[in-house]
Amino acid sequence: MSDNLSASEVSLLRDAMRAVGTPGFFETYQALFRARVAFSTFLMMRFDPGQPPSLLDNWIEPGRLRPTALNEYLDSTYAFDPFFQYRDRAEGGGVFRLAEVAPDRFFSSEYYLQYYRGSGLCDEVGLLAPLAQGGVAHLSMSRRDAQGPFRRAELRYLRKYAPILIELLTQHCSLLVPPQQAGTVTTRPPLTDLIRNHAKDVLHLALTAREAQIAGLVLQGHSNGSAAKTLEIATETCKVHRRNLYRKLNISSQRDLFGLFKHLL
Repeated sequence: MSDNLSASEVSLLRDAMRAVGTPGFFETYQALFRARVAFSTFLMMRFDPGQPPSLLDNWIEPGRLRPTALNEYLDSTYAFDPFFQYRDRAEGGGVFRLAEVAPDRFFSSEYYLQYYRGSGLCDEVGLLAPLAQGGVAHLSMSRRDAQGPFRRAELRYLRKYAPILIELLTQHCSLLVPPQQAGTVTTRPPLTDLIRNHAKDVLHLALTAREAQIAGLVLQGHSNGSAAKTLEIATETCKVHRRNLYRKLNISSQRDLFGLFKHLL
């Protein structure tokens, strides 16, 4: 199939352009993607500084996703979402596949195995579009196991027309009232604070700020090297902190760590 837009796709693009900033935009924007890409979820949200994600609109294939998955994500598990973690690094925006933004050990992390795969999803593509005041618009499309990963032709199409798709997303989300201005945001403490406070109040253990940071990064799917790079410290220093963390918690693996703190998700 040609990568060039057909007459019907040009019509869909026109409809999406006309609908920017209106309640009809989400449906027409989704139709523009659906002309070339298959997906089981289509979610539009905002990532704003210091706030959990805010869901702007969504479509989920009926009966294909664990019923509580979306609420769990918006309440807490977003902290483990590679796209959420990557939001400030996507300068200028872009189209990204999950594997391109995920930490190096994400696909062996307990979060991925228990929550992501537990939802029946196998692949994800996201658009990230910077907004004013530091916010980022995010469009997420996921595939379930029966559909398999996104195909090369689909990714090629998305990347070819990324400037248009991202501009539409930016324009639309920029016209909506940010949730913090609408007074609808509930602030949740950073994952590092949740880990450190739980260790102190429940486990009666004193974790240093660095140990709590490393615990959060390990849970998100970072190796020692990746965590060290994120924190801008030496890998050997990171290893020492991780050994001290595991010794204090009397554990020996990432799975054990997840078991101690998974209720924080």
